[in-house]
Amino acid sequence: MKLIADRLSSAIKERGFSNADIVNILSKDYNINISIDTVKSYRRKNGKNINPSTQVITALSKILHVSTDYLLGVDSDIKPVRKIPIVGTASCGGPDMNHLQEIDRYCYYGGNNYNPQMYALIANGDSMSPEIDDGDEVICDPLDRNINNGDIVHYRLYNESAIKIYFKDEDANIIQLIPYNPTKEFKVKTIRLDDSEAQFLEMNKVVAINKFKNSSRARRLQMIGRI
Repeated sequence: MKLIADRLSSAIKERGFSNADIVNILSKDYNINISIDTVKSYRRKNGKNINPSTQVITALSKILHVSTDYLLGVDSDIKPVRKIPIVGTASCGGPDMNHLQEIDRYCYYGGNNYNPQMYALIANGDSMSPEIDDGDEVICDPLDRNINNGDIVHYRLYNESAIKIYFKDEDANIIQLIPYNPTKEFKVKTIRLDDSEAQFLEMNKVVAINKFKNSSRARRLQMIGRI
């Protein structure tokens, strides 16, 4: 099917894989043994084409970080729905337990600016509510260095890791990381740019938020005073 060939070729090219890479990963990680010629036939747009089996499609979706629906052409959107690895939790007022480091746990991203370095975190706490609620999936892009005042960032400084709003005050020579809902334990973080600790600050821009339906319901009840 031409659509499968088009989408598979596009996803393989974007990930920077060769046909040999696909063969090796399928064999090593998924115990699926096919030849390079078979991969070529999957990608062939003209002439005799072989469609991948369900098992191969499922494995390829994981390797290429796209949905099976995208590869099969089930969705009508020309953009692939990308699978983003969830690497842990991030504090939004709650303790940063980082207890979700599981293999093959993903969320989905349908934006235009995908790159393979993107990662996702599960929000822990409500300091960034209502934009980010406890349990929401927060997608970050470490390659997007265009961080401006008002952007949400996932930052790390020494053992501290959290999600807050970025603000840089040029006149005061400081960066501030600000939660929507500060608490005694979860405060505004102020870093002087001429302080030595500034060199240890790592920040990645939050580019998408997937709302968790249970947290959304809880937030609505909170807003109407029922919890």
